[in-house]
This record gives sequence, structure tokens and C-alpha cells, in this order.
Amino acid sequence: MLQALFARLFPRRPAPAVAHRAAAPTAPVARAERRASNTVAPPSAAQVGVGARRPLVATNGSVAGFEFCVRALSTRLRRRDDEIAARSYVANVLGAMRLCVGQKMIALARLPAASLLLCADDSLFVPGMLLVLQFDAAHDDRAAIAALLQRLRAAGVKLAWPAPAHPAEWQPTSRPDLIALPAPAAQPGVDEATAWRRAIAASATHWPGLPQVLLDLPDVDVMEAVLKAPVSLVACAVGKSTAPAARVQALPPQAQRLLRLLNRLVRDDDNSLLVDDIKSDAALSLRLLHLLNSAGASPGRELDSIEQAVQVLGRDKLYGWVSHMLVRMAPRRPAADGLQSLALARARLLERLARAAGEPAPGTYYLLGLASMLPLLLQCSVEEAMDSLPLPPAAMQALRQHSGPCQPYLALAQALEHNDLASAEVLAVSFGGLDAVLAHSAQAWLA
Repeated sequence: MLQALFARLFPRRPAPAVAHRAAAPTAPVARAERRASNTVAPPSAAQVGVGARRPLVATNGSVAGFEFCVRALSTRLRRRDDEIAARSYVANVLGAMRLCVGQKMIALARLPAASLLLCADDSLFVPGMLLVLQFDAAHDDRAAIAALLQRLRAAGVKLAWPAPAHPAEWQPTSRPDLIALPAPAAQPGVDEATAWRRAIAASATHWPGLPQVLLDLPDVDVMEAVLKAPVSLVACAVGKSTAPAARVQALPPQAQRLLRLLNRLVRDDDNSLLVDDIKSDAALSLRLLHLLNSAGASPGRELDSIEQAVQVLGRDKLYGWVSHMLVRMAPRRPAADGLQSLALARARLLERLARAAGEPAPGTYYLLGLASMLPLLLQCSVEEAMDSLPLPPAAMQALRQHSGPCQPYLALAQALEHNDLASAEVLAVSFGGLDAVLAHSAQAWLA
């Protein structure tokens, strides 16, 4: 039923060197250095100036689209001298959302309704966009806002806005397509998941039949506790978990083998060692051969040996394939698909930043990003994840002590994921500025 409702709603400057760099790994890094010499694609102009994107998780746990986290516009809109800049910024946000929609993903942004009055070109609005509108009773032209809602709906845009905080607060007379539920106030003796469930139930009573969008959930555990109808889309501070220690489990043997294989790839170990590791896991061997034969990697003949498979696939593709295999081993949980996507995007972002900064071993930063998500993804302890994936001391220091020369990379990725653009802007200075970092982040999600 929810899937049918969802289908109705949504039819078909490279950065200068970083001031602090991690110490180079003591192990051989020939392959990582070759990866560093690759050209990093320049940021897309349409993405420059646009806030961070956060994954929107649907009720089936998959990433259904992205929230484009915009910078504050309300004050700027009331200053005439900044109207041109505001118009340009809103156009950039909508342009980035259009690109997202073109990839068959939902694109959501929270914007002051007045900011959209600056956009006279209706071609900026397309089906697949979801706009969460913010109203200002003291300054909004209500007649103009009513006409704007008609324009947006005629363009196929779906609209949401929060329930009023108090009865006197102004809202349009028309019903939204979805309700954007604000974070509930803290209640003594009530845990966050329970507080959100109560808010969801109250909203469903006030707005019967409307799906709900939750954009400010505090962590993954609360998100998974409420990920069911009438909730349709959620975003949260992923990367943080309040799971009890009792839920921590041993790292599966196959995950340990995959981590060892990743480490060999980054260190540029000999092919014979890679082949031996793959052969030691019969299931892994069969999956690799099936992947290549079904994809027609060797036309005219079937690959029947791991040696052939490794040679045909190549190290870079093998690197990506092993990473995907690892994250797919995560225990089944409501948000598993979303967490897997985030883990790979974080790893790619750190590697892109390291390449742009001229780090000698950017592959190490890929592993740092992946390793930082393993305890949440595989529900294992930090120590076990680190023991299975030997990293250089600087990367270990970032993961265990949250300090050292690698920590700015990890802190920047987490600030973007938490929609903390103020912190991200400060951290991004050493990486060429926030716009450059946001462009790399967008590319990391596209890979």
C-alpha cells in the first residue's frame, strides 16, 4: 500500500594541499600511489554553492533520494542588496535537484517559500522534487504564496510543510502532499524513539492519510524504530548509534577475509597472494566467477579460474567489488541498504579529498572511511574492525582517539552527514573551501 502511495507521489578548482597530512604508511603503497596520480574529475559547476546532500531512507530501507541541505536564506531574502545572490543560490539548489531527479532519485530541500518567488522560470521545477516550505507570517505575501503553490503543483513538484507550532501560526489553506514532522521537544523520562512515535501518531490524527517526512532524527536506532507507515522518508545523523553493547557481535569470518583482501589491494601485494586469499573462500570464488561470466567480461569463453578472473577484472574494479561485498554482509536491519550506501559514499569522499590534496596514499583514506562505518554497519566492536583491517598509525589514531592528521578528513565527512554546515565550512578551509568539498561529496554519491 505504501509503495503504491509512493509511486503516486513520485511517478515515473581542484583543492590546494591540505595543511596537515597523514604520515605515509610503512607498508608498500605502489598501487595507492598509482591511484593518487589519477586525475580527479573537476566539480560540476551546477553543484558549486549547493549545500550538503544527505540520503533519504524509504520504508524499505533503501536510499530513495537526497535531502539538499541549504544554507540559511531567511535573513538574506529580506535584504534587497542580497536578493541577486539569493536568486542565484536558489537556482543552484534547484539545478542540483534536477540532476538528482534525472538519476531517478527524489530530491528534497527545505526552503523559505519566499525564496521560490525569486524563480520566475518554471522550467526549474520538475516532477520528483519535494520541497518542504517554510512560511514567515510577518513578511510573506500570502496571495503571492498561494499563486506560487499553484505553479509548483502544476510543474509536478510535491509540497510539504510542518504542522503549525500553535493555532495562530499561518499556513496555506490547501493540504500539503506530505507532512514534515519537526523534532519533538524533550520530555522527562521519555526516550527519543517514544517521543517521535507519539509525535507521529499525533500528526497522523491531525493530518489523516498524509505520509510523513522526518528529517531531523538523532541517530540510526531512532530512525529504524519509526521507519514504517505513515512515515515515508527519513533522514538522520547517520554514523552515530546508541545501540546497547549486547547488540555488538563478532565479525563474521568472511568479513575478516574481505578486510584482509582490501588491505592487500591497498598495499599492492602480489597477485598470487590475492588469488590465494580468494581461493580460501569457496563462496567468494564462486561469486567472483559468476560476476564476470554473467557480465560477459571475457566474450567467447567462460572464465574458470580465479587467476583469470583477477587478471580480467583488474585491481581497481576488484577493489570496488570487494568493498561492495563487504558492506552487503551487514546484518539485515530496517536501514541496512541506506547504511551500506552511506559507507561507500563516505569512503569515496575521503579518497577523493586525499587525491585532490596530493596525499601519497589516497587508498588508505578510502579504507579509513569504510572502517569508520564498520562498527555501525556490521555491529562489531571498533577494536575488532581495526584488528581485521590494519591501517597506518595516523588512520588508527583518527578512529580510536579522534585525533591526529587523518582526523580532519573524518570530521569533515561527519559534519556534512550531520548537516552541520557551520562546522563543515571551518573544516573545509584546508581542503579548498566548502564549495569544492561539497562538489566532491556529490561525486562520491554518484560513483
